[in-house]
Amino acid sequence: MNHNANNAESDTHNDQNNWYAKLHPIGTVQQTPKRKRLLNLSIFFRIWLAVALVLIICGIVVFTQLFGYVKPTAQQVIEDTLLDTSKLLAASLQVPLATGELYDEAYQAQLDTAFVGIPATNEHLGAVNQTKSYSSFRVYVTDSSGRVIYDSLPQPDNNEGQNYGRWNDVYLTLRGQYGARSTLRDNQQRDGSVMYVAQPIKNMSGEIIGVVSVGKPVASVLPYLDDTRNRMLITVLFISTAALILAGLIAWWLKQSITLVTQYTSSLAEDTKKPYFYLGHELNSLTDTIETMKHRLENRAYVTDYVHTLTHELKSPLTAIRASSELLEDDGLDGHTLDKEDRQMLIETVGEQSVKMQQLIDRLLLLAKVEQPTFKLSRQLTPLLPLLQSLIKDNTAKQQQQNLQPIDIYIDDQHMTNTTNLPAELLASTSVFADQFWLVQVLQNVLDNAIHFADNTVDISLHSTARTVIIDIFNDGKLLPDYAIEKAFERYFSLSHQSHSVQQVKNQNTTYTLDTGSAHHKADSKQSDSILKKVPVLDSL
Repeated sequence: MNHNANNAESDTHNDQNNWYAKLHPIGTVQQTPKRKRLLNLSIFFRIWLAVALVLIICGIVVFTQLFGYVKPTAQQVIEDTLLDTSKLLAASLQVPLATGELYDEAYQAQLDTAFVGIPATNEHLGAVNQTKSYSSFRVYVTDSSGRVIYDSLPQPDNNEGQNYGRWNDVYLTLRGQYGARSTLRDNQQRDGSVMYVAQPIKNMSGEIIGVVSVGKPVASVLPYLDDTRNRMLITVLFISTAALILAGLIAWWLKQSITLVTQYTSSLAEDTKKPYFYLGHELNSLTDTIETMKHRLENRAYVTDYVHTLTHELKSPLTAIRASSELLEDDGLDGHTLDKEDRQMLIETVGEQSVKMQQLIDRLLLLAKVEQPTFKLSRQLTPLLPLLQSLIKDNTAKQQQQNLQPIDIYIDDQHMTNTTNLPAELLASTSVFADQFWLVQVLQNVLDNAIHFADNTVDISLHSTARTVIIDIFNDGKLLPDYAIEKAFERYFSLSHQSHSVQQVKNQNTTYTLDTGSAHHKADSKQSDSILKKVPVLDSL
C-alpha cells in the first residue's frame, strides 16, 4: 500500500514538472478583477469641461495681453498731451519771459491760480470725475542757463531758484533736441513716476531764452485704467459665462442626440421609429446606416427562417403523396389488387395534399410580403360597410357549406346587413384610411377562421368613436384554452393532430392577419378622425 502511494505521489510530481503541466497548471484559475475607472465622466461633462478649460485659458491670455497694451498706450497719450500743452505754454510765455514780466510775483500768482483750479461742487460726480476740476499738471519755467524761474508747485515742493540744467528735459531742449524725462517721485505709491515734456521759449530772433516743462503724474490716470480693467474683466466674465452656458447646451444636445441613437439601436427589435436630427447630419447618417444594417440582418434571418419553415411543412404532404403513389404503383405487382374504393382514396389523398402544398406556398408568399421590413401600405379613404357587404357576399358559399346562418352586420348595435342607402354621417364615421387590398386580406382571413370554427352563427360588429373604428367578428364556436391564447399567432400552431392540415392553414391566417393589422395600426397611429385602430382577431377563433 505504501509503495503504491509513493508511486502515485511520484507520478503526480513528474506530471506537474513536465512541460504541459507548466503551460497548463492544475488549480483554480484566479481571475484578475477589472480595474475601475477613476474618472467615469459622461461625454456631456467631458465636452463641457474641455470647452470650459479652453475658454478660461484663452480668457486669461487675452485679458493679460490686452491690458498689457493699455498702460503703455495710456502713457503715450499722456506724453502726447504734455507735448501739446508745452507748445501752447511756450508760445504764451514768450512775451512775459522776454519782457521780464514772468519774474513778477503778481504774474506768478495769477499762474498759480490758473494751475490750482476750482474745486468741484457737484456731489453727483463720481470719485474719478471729482479730480478733473483740479489740475494735475506741474509747470516750471527756466532761463537759458537752466535756473528755475517759475514752479507751479506750492511750498514746500516749490523749487524756484534751483538749477535744472542737468535734467534731461531741460538739458536736451536747451540744445535744440526733444526734451522729455520720467522721474520716480514716490517709491511707496503705485506708478509714482512723473512724466515731463519740455519746449523751448524763443525770442523774436529765434534764440532760446528759456524752457517750459510740463509734467503729469502717471498715477493720475490710474483710476481710468482701473475702471477700464474692471470693465474688461466684467465683459470677459460675462462672455465666458455665456459661452459656458452655450457650450453646456450644445453638449446637452449632443448627449441627448447620442442617447436617442443608443435607445434606437437598443430597441431595433421593437421596430421603433428612427429619430431625425435637424442639426445633426452625421447622426442622421449613423441612424440610416444602423437601419440599413438592421434590414440586411433581418432579411438574411428572414430567408433562413422561411427556408427552414417551408422545408419542414412540405415534408408531411410530400410524404403522403409519395406513400400514395408507391401504393398505386405497386397495385397488382405482388398479387394483391387494390379495390376501387382504396384506389379512389389514394387518388384523393394525392389531390388533397397537392392542394395543401399549393395553399401553403401561396400563404407563405403572401405572408413573406407582409413581414418584409420595407413593407409599406398605400392608404386611401375606405368605407367599411360596402367592403364588409361585398366580403359577406363572396363568402356565401363557404357559409352555406358549413351550414351556418346568414352573416349579419351591426353598426353601433343597428342591423345594417342589407342596407344600401347609408346616411352620410354614418358612412363617414365608419370610413378608415387604409390599404384596401390588405384590409380585405385581413378581414377575409379572420372571417375564414370565424366561419370554419363556428357552430351556427357569425356576426360582424362595428363601433365608431371620435378617433377609432373597432371591427369585431364573433362566432358561437368554442373558446381557445388559456394556454393557447399566447401561441395563437404562431405560424403553424394547432390544437389537435386530427385536424392538423386544416388548423395549420387557418392558424397561418391569424398570423397573417396580426401582421397586416399591426402594420395598419402602426401606419395610421398619427392620422386624424376615422382610422382603423383595433382588429380583435382573438374573438373570431
